[in-house]
Amino acid sequence: MSLELLSADQTDEGLAVTFATDRGVERLVGTPDEMARLARSMQQVAALGQLNEDENVWLDAVPVGDAIVKLGISPGGQARVLILRP
Repeated sequence: MSLELLSADQTDEGLAVTFATDRGVERLVGTPDEMARLARSMQQVAALGQLNEDENVWLDAVPVGDAIVKLGISPGGQARVLILRP
């Protein structure tokens, strides 16, 4: 899944980040700590993805508000992202 940041705003609940994905527009609302963990994990996945030539693997699952953001890598240096909601 591709992921493009559209906006980030402060809310009463914490932070709201809106992404454009292959599935449409996804809005995540979480605490500053949740968003910081997501950002760190995204950086790590991007770095590892550049070294990956042949594996499809999920590396992390980060809770953000009511969602779980799964992050991984695919062959050819591509990142994988899946946003799950109950």
